[in-house]
Parts: sequence; C-alpha cells; structure tokens
Amino acid sequence: MNENIRFPDIALKRDTDSNLAVRAFGRRFYRDQTPLEYLAEFLLCFSAGKSLPCGAKQEGLPPLDSLPRQPMSYWSESRLALKLFAFFASSKLETRHPVHVLRFKQLIADIEEAIETERPEYRHRAVTVLQKLFSGFVGVAGQRTWVTHSFIPASRFLLSREVDWRHSEALKKGVQTWADAQPHFTGGSHNFMARGGEVLFLQLWHALRCMENSELEQWLKDSQYHYIVWNGLANRVDNGLHQLLDAIDSPLVKLGGVVERAAEQEPPIYELGRDQKFGWVPRMSWQEGALFAWELSNIVASRQDALRKVRVLQDLCCLQVLRSMCFQAARLVGECGQPQSLKFVGGYAWIAVAPQAGHGTDLGKVSHASQSATEELLFKAVRSANLPVLSNAAQSDATPEKADEHGFKLFRSLGKQIGLIVPRTGPMRFTLSSTLLEATVLALIPPGERVSFDEYLWRLYRHFGIAVGAAQIEAASSTLDAGVRLVPQQDSAVWLEDELKRGGFLIPLSDANPLIKTPE
Repeated sequence: MNENIRFPDIALKRDTDSNLAVRAFGRRFYRDQTPLEYLAEFLLCFSAGKSLPCGAKQEGLPPLDSLPRQPMSYWSESRLALKLFAFFASSKLETRHPVHVLRFKQLIADIEEAIETERPEYRHRAVTVLQKLFSGFVGVAGQRTWVTHSFIPASRFLLSREVDWRHSEALKKGVQTWADAQPHFTGGSHNFMARGGEVLFLQLWHALRCMENSELEQWLKDSQYHYIVWNGLANRVDNGLHQLLDAIDSPLVKLGGVVERAAEQEPPIYELGRDQKFGWVPRMSWQEGALFAWELSNIVASRQDALRKVRVLQDLCCLQVLRSMCFQAARLVGECGQPQSLKFVGGYAWIAVAPQAGHGTDLGKVSHASQSATEELLFKAVRSANLPVLSNAAQSDATPEKADEHGFKLFRSLGKQIGLIVPRTGPMRFTLSSTLLEATVLALIPPGERVSFDEYLWRLYRHFGIAVGAAQIEAASSTLDAGVRLVPQQDSAVWLEDELKRGGFLIPLSDANPLIKTPE
C-alpha cells in the first residue's frame, strides 16, 4: 500500500517497530507521553541541528532535495547541570543518590562564589531567587527523579533531551564519585519523550519541505481548503517558531550561563552529547501534516504572548496526535462511505456536545456513538491486513492486545487529559473544553481575520472531524453504525456559541450569523 511508504524511507526494525501500533501510526505514539512532552519534543526536534542526506547540519525545517532514504539524526542539549540546580531540591527522595547530594551542594557553593557582592548573605539570596526562577519553569515532575523532569518549552534554552538516571545500577556498582556516576546518566530510552513529538515534526517537515507544492495545492483545492494559502507557508512556520523560541531566550541564557559555568568546576558536569535517530511516519500523513502546518502558522503569528502561545500549541499538538491516529486508521481500514459533497478527508467524526450534556439526551447518545465508533476504528487499524509486515517481530510485541495500549487506549487517555473526552468514568462523549476552544479559534482563524460562525463550524469539522452544528452532524452521521441516527437539531451548536461568547471570541450581530475573531 502506498499509504505505508515511509518518511524517511528507512527499513522497519525489530527493536522499534515490532508493535502493531507503531506499524500502523509511525514510530511512535506512546500512551505514557504527557501532553507537555509532545510539545517539548516537537520543539526540540525543530530547534536541534539535524543531519541531512547531503552531510550538512541545520536547525529548523531544512529544505530536502528528495525523499531521504537513510536514517537521519538530530543533536540536542541535555541541560544536566541546570536540572540539578533547578529540580534536585524538590525531587523524589528515593532516587537522590549521595553523589548527587554532594554535587548539588558544591554547585550551589560555586555559584555563590561567583556572585560579586559586599555582603555574603546577598549571595545566598541571589542563588535562591535564581533557583526559584528556573524551578518555576517546571513542566512535568510527578514522582520522577530530578533529571527526568521537563521544563516548560517556553524558550530555546529550556529545551532538553530525555535523560534517565540508572539508580539501581549505580547502587549495585557502588558509585562513590561524580565521575563514576556520569555513565549512569543515559539518553535515548524514549520513556518520557517517547517519540510522539518526533512524529509531529516529521509530518510537518515532510509536508513543508518534501512534497511537491503543485500536488499539495491541488489536494487543498479538491478538499475544500480554499482559504489555506500554501505559497510561503514553510517560511512562515519556520520563522514563527524561531521567533517564539527566541522571545524570552536571551535573559534565560544569561542567567543559566551562571549555572553552567559553575558546573565546569571539578568534578565537571558533562552534558550528554550523543545524537538521536529520527523514526519514521507514513508518507500519506502529509495530509494531516499540511493542516497542522497552517494551524501552527496562525498560532505563532497571533498577538498572544510567548507563554500563552506555548500553552495553545500544546493543545494543538495533542489534537494532531489524535487526528493523525484517526486519519491513518481510516486509510488502513477503508472508506467510510460519506456523501462526496460533505466528505471530510479524514474519514472519521467526533460529534461534540456541551460538557454538561447528559448521556440520556439524543445529542449525548450520538456523541457517545461517535466516540465508540472512533475507538472501533482504531481497534481495527492495528488488526488491518494492510499493515507493513515485519517477519522477525517478537510474538509478544506483535499481538493486537499490546498494540491497543498505544492505539484506542492512548486515544481515550489523551483525549480525557486535554478535555476532548468526558467524563472520566462512564459513557464517554466528545466535547470542547475552554482551552481547546481557544486553541481551535487561534488555529483556524488567521490573526486579524473574522469568519462567520457557520464557517468556523465547517473549519472545525474539515480540520479535526469535530461536528457540532446540525449540518456537520448530518455529514458526520454517515461514519456511525447504521443503527445510530439523529435528526439534526438546529440548536445543537448553541452551547458552543455561548462558550465562544464567554471567551471573548464571538461578535454577535442582530440580523446575521455571528462573527468569530481571534483575541487581541
């Protein structure tokens, strides 16, 4: 199947591609990856230097002469010293190795020594303030040890690769010095930054730098995306992401430099310098990659501050994960039989209702039916005869049951985390939380533009498969089981109109369809 030709066009590997979910959706979406770490890994891939087929190394979205047919790598910082400084004091006690304690204390002392002041107590106060500043950028901590914490990816300086600490192994080896401890910091396990962000970056890179513009523009025209201007989009995305990462970078680099210079004192804290290999995505994912690119360009060009853009981009990345899974599942399982005039190219539907809409209502029932149909689609995808074959796959990894963890169960878990699926327990329905609603407005309406409420509803459907209005629900109902039907209700989108009004996105008009605008 053409759908399973890969970008880059590299061979399947037993150790990474045995799981059927990987072969269905790319290498890889993983259930345990957090929403923030999808974005952090995506931005890390973007900002890192990448090895190109020509041998050069370049950041951002480098042009590609042709489809790469060999593994590609990227180089990124580990920020080991900065994490020790910012996160050690609040990290999990059980994994604070005695060597870490000693090196942390010495790092603090060396930073204090580097501060020039007339009164010694000011040094300690300055270090405390600096520590609070960087620890305030914590994005993911939980029960992890300090080195596995993640920063909010609000700046290029705060982007760092995944690093693990092999605590049990270090205890067994009887590690006594920092130099002996260094080999027990490892990268590349993909436990937390599990490659989901890599998948999103590869989709974007493929769509913007590898696809023929003429083919892509024709697809946009044929698929009713006439409002997407493709010419120049790659540069707008590239420049916009660079500007976002640079917005507050300079002061953080200067302050973080104090920590990193102190870390050079004996025993030095060495950064992990190994490269990381990119995985692959199905080549047909250029379609959802193209939609992602345009939505991304709108968000980075919006008038919001850098931290707000980061939060919105996190929701968009999660929506892209869920959308990508459904797009690819529909390709593997087959056509869904929607009427051509109202067809959504994704081949699925998420019928959304108000967060408080009960399962007992007609709309609640049909939303539940669409949620069940989506999970069934993902269930079938990992069992499809169209999956690429890996003949030497380990039997335990090649079972559909193991693939379900990173198939429909991942979809359900991530959907609940971002407020797309409610409730936590019981019959599930699709909805839009206030943060998701803001993300869709910023993604689907270019800065400074206004569109009618009806047009916004159609964009919501044609980009994400989210059906809210009567016309969209009617179009979406063909994706459901023949026994599930709903007479479209003209007031089905009233709840969304009210939410948009509360969020300041809606301009009511007395005698016409309301207008939707992006926030100033």
